[in-house]
Amino acid sequence: MEDQMSLGLLVQELLSEIRKYGIKEISMEQYEVVCRSLQKYANRKGADVYSKELLDGFAEQETRRCESNEICPEYLRFTRRVVRLIGMLAETGKIDFGSVGCHRKYLVSESACQLIQDILDHYGLCGEARIEMETVIRHLFSFAEKTGCPAYSVTDKLLMDFFTRELPSTNKGSMGRSLRAIKYVSGYFRSRGIGSLSLDFSQLNARGSHIRVIPPYSQAEIGRLLEAIDISSPVGLRDYAVMLLAFDTGLRGVDIRTLCLQDIDWKGGRVFVNQDKTKEPLILPLSGRARNAIADYILKARPECSCREVFLCVKGPVRPLSRRSYGFSGLMRKYSRAAGVAQLPKRSFHSLRRSFATELSSAGVPIETISQLLGHKRIEEDKPYLSYNREQISYCSLGFEGIPVKSGLYCGLGRAAYKGGVRE
Repeated sequence: MEDQMSLGLLVQELLSEIRKYGIKEISMEQYEVVCRSLQKYANRKGADVYSKELLDGFAEQETRRCESNEICPEYLRFTRRVVRLIGMLAETGKIDFGSVGCHRKYLVSESACQLIQDILDHYGLCGEARIEMETVIRHLFSFAEKTGCPAYSVTDKLLMDFFTRELPSTNKGSMGRSLRAIKYVSGYFRSRGIGSLSLDFSQLNARGSHIRVIPPYSQAEIGRLLEAIDISSPVGLRDYAVMLLAFDTGLRGVDIRTLCLQDIDWKGGRVFVNQDKTKEPLILPLSGRARNAIADYILKARPECSCREVFLCVKGPVRPLSRRSYGFSGLMRKYSRAAGVAQLPKRSFHSLRRSFATELSSAGVPIETISQLLGHKRIEEDKPYLSYNREQISYCSLGFEGIPVKSGLYCGLGRAAYKGGVRE
């Protein structure tokens, strides 16, 4: 059944079946990421049809990446599951989700099995979320029964031992899921008055991943990059307009690449975008400088054709910029070398979006406004885009002036005894 079967169609069918199965959206996104990686691997190999050798090669590549710490064990787990499911779909024409989860690794008593099902039912878990939680809770109760503690008699100490001693050695890369299982168990026990739990495990959270602060391009660096572009050539006119548009609006590269002629309001000085990442519409102001740069490119360098997209390929047949070839990273490397701008690790075309947000923040624009201009749904999404500003953070340090001090060490000394909140 696998002969000459399109890998792209298999991936689409797999994602459709997984979504129907009732998987959580956050896990769905992870499956989509792995499937895109698989298709990129296939493209590099020049393959567009399914083969077991292709899947095995992809799995081996991801295993090596995990061993070199390029990806985490949790991501590798998703990768292996995708490989297994696609193979099953190609060979049988269907997916048996019941065979995906195997709980024989952790053996528990019949009473513990029933308790596990009661807990899962209490929280309304279904599909893959239920399978994953059942595995971890079974692990917990197996650990409890091996120590001589019946499942219905789980204590605070046993949960902490399971969390601090057992999980670090057996569940590397899946601590978040394990923490959810502990919360489910403790929450169910407390609501039913089972056992003797007194600690509130609902407050237990995994440490968030470290957010790497990638420096944005400064105004001076962006000026040098723009000056290094030869705007006497068609390529230069296009690249100049692209870079200026990115810094002027904070748009993502994918949205610049798919920007259409009708998306620009020339008189109103606005640009209309349906964001590729969030699928949400966005209206942004467009400065006169950016409009002039785009107009120069359209009038002097853009080929006359029926394409709707603003930015087109300069060489070869007239066509829109492709996703695979134009992530604009090469554009930044090219002009950084020409302008003598340092090519710092992780700093790329997307950093122009970071520069846009940082300049607004430095100018005193409220974070809520910056978030809207970036097209984000939540304020928390803006953290990676706003760089540390020592001058602005200093405003958070306040003195005692105007604050009545009625007790304590500084009571009765008067305002004259303070200078900037520090006793003289």
